[in-house]
Amino acid sequence: MFFQVLWPSLISTLALSVANMADALAVGNRMGESGLAAIGIVTPLYMIYNVLGLAFATGGSVTHSRLTAEGRDEEAVAHFKRMCLWLFGLSLVIAILGNLLLDVILKLLGAGLDNPVLHRLCGEYARPLLYAAPVMLFNLVLYNYVRCDNGARIATIGFTVGCVADVGFNILFVLVLGWGVKGSAWATVIAQTISVVIMSLHFRGKTGVLNIAAMKHAVSGADTDYLVGRSVRLGLTTSSGYVFQFLFLVLGNRLLLLAGQRGLINGEDYVAVFDVVMNISYVAYGVCQAFSDTMQPLASTFSAEHDADDLRYLIHIAMGYGLSVGTAVAVLIGLFAGDVSGLFGIRGADTLALSVRAIRIFCLSTPFAGATIILTGYYQSTDKELLASLATTFRTLAMLLPVTFLTGWFFPLEFWWLFFISEFCSLAALLIAVFLTRKKYAARAALPVFSAFMDQSDYDLAQVLAGVEEFCDRQEIPIKTATLLQLAVEELTVVTIEKAFTGGKDEYIQLTIAGEENGDYVLHIRNSAPQFNPFDMRMDRINAQLQEDVMDSMGVMMVKKKAKDLHYRNFQGFNVMTVRL
Repeated sequence: MFFQVLWPSLISTLALSVANMADALAVGNRMGESGLAAIGIVTPLYMIYNVLGLAFATGGSVTHSRLTAEGRDEEAVAHFKRMCLWLFGLSLVIAILGNLLLDVILKLLGAGLDNPVLHRLCGEYARPLLYAAPVMLFNLVLYNYVRCDNGARIATIGFTVGCVADVGFNILFVLVLGWGVKGSAWATVIAQTISVVIMSLHFRGKTGVLNIAAMKHAVSGADTDYLVGRSVRLGLTTSSGYVFQFLFLVLGNRLLLLAGQRGLINGEDYVAVFDVVMNISYVAYGVCQAFSDTMQPLASTFSAEHDADDLRYLIHIAMGYGLSVGTAVAVLIGLFAGDVSGLFGIRGADTLALSVRAIRIFCLSTPFAGATIILTGYYQSTDKELLASLATTFRTLAMLLPVTFLTGWFFPLEFWWLFFISEFCSLAALLIAVFLTRKKYAARAALPVFSAFMDQSDYDLAQVLAGVEEFCDRQEIPIKTATLLQLAVEELTVVTIEKAFTGGKDEYIQLTIAGEENGDYVLHIRNSAPQFNPFDMRMDRINAQLQEDVMDSMGVMMVKKKAKDLHYRNFQGFNVMTVRL
């Protein structure tokens, strides 16, 4: 399941990294250090979009995964519809106020009227981005929602095509037509519009619960608004990091420009190199973010199943492969730092030497940043919001901003060490917090859970049923509920083996029974068979040809009649069934 989701996420992330760098690559080669400096100064606007867009996107998609995993499809659709209405209103406010207050915004970013050339370049780059606020925000939201709604393929296609288009339009508008920073901004806007249009095609299909017909009939109320607010708060545990990244970029740029005015460094060159380093971070950190994004919907599903074994295995896979790949990418970037700098239009000998040193120092921070990124995604998806919030706070407010100020003011020549120092200290602080809060999350881990795994080598249903009976006796589950649990396990397992499995070597059944705090017991069955929903089986009229099918369906019908709630979904090519008793 992990690797099926990984490749679309990795492709999308790398494509986004290239798209993020496209502006700097095109403008740097066309306009040199002045163009790079202008892009670097305006880049904090993207952080504002990330704060708001990912608050809705990440928190909303995690909630969507939980709702669909629990069989609450109608609530999931209403939740998405309401999220979109709130987001659209917010994006209009940003577009209008942003353009009305553009001069004030540029002054805050460090491009005041005292430097008219830089002010003009920054204004040309910022204005189209502010006009396109709805597109910029919905691009993030649709990608996360569609991917978690069993639409990883269309999400990847839309996001990747948009990113490739960004590169193509940058080449056309900046390098061919010579439109400068204004052309680069419009390239981004048009490319993201294309991405939104492609991902919107998901709502015409039947691969997930989000489709046009369902959204037309979705009814929302106070409960939905409350859930939207809760989702946004959840998303802010991660996206709030971009608030601090916004402050970090503004603070870094202004400190470097101020150090230039003090005669300590060449401020504009340092800002240009700072922009190059930040663009490199999109690739180095982005690889680790892809592994985190891959893990999140799976972690939400396994958490809903109370499947502790798969959760442990999942975080080990994400950390092991994510850090290995991320570190390897950082090593390659460091080895070819000179060539990388040249790609961004860095030509002067002194500036090139500065850029090479800055990139190599930055690359040392990648393993520590990658571990924090993956752990934050894991804690966010497994109802450990406190740890996710602490991880964001440690990495930004408590570490990044203070270290940036100290290095930028007192040691501007060694400014680049801020990445290594802040990422190392952030990870250390997070691990200490994990140790100190271990008792807080012990109650959920202590809930009674029974798990069983069967594959083609051993479909020993009798042994599984004996385990279920022992679990029921140990938990003193009432006889009626215990009998229904055993019936549900037997009937759903047998009908899956007989009707869905094709004899493939990778076929398996993962079964989990979890006792919840409200006294319910929830059975989760996940299998790797081709798409098959046993709850759709019908009591057809008995005859000689259909008698076997009818006997199979009778047991399933009994489960459907006695269960408090049941649900089926096909998630990432796997059948997932939930029965609440």
